[in-house]
Amino acid sequence: MDNYGQGSRPQRQMFDVSALGLKCAECGTDITELPFEPNQDRPIYCRDCNRNRRKSFGPRY
Repeated sequence: MDNYGQGSRPQRQMFDVSALGLKCAECGTDITELPFEPNQDRPIYCRDCNRNRRKSFGPRY
C-alpha cells in the first residue's frame, strides 16, 4: 500500500540544468535544477518567485 493519499508525496525527479545558464524570468537568479525539462517557449522562475506567483492565483481546490 502506498502513502500517496496520506499526505506524503513521491520524490520528484530533478533535472540538472546548470549547463544551460538559465536565469529566473522575474528576479534573474541562476537556476541550476528544475523538477521538469525546460521548454524554450515558456519563462522559468526560481523556487521563491514561482511560490509567490502561485500564491497570487489563490487557493487550489
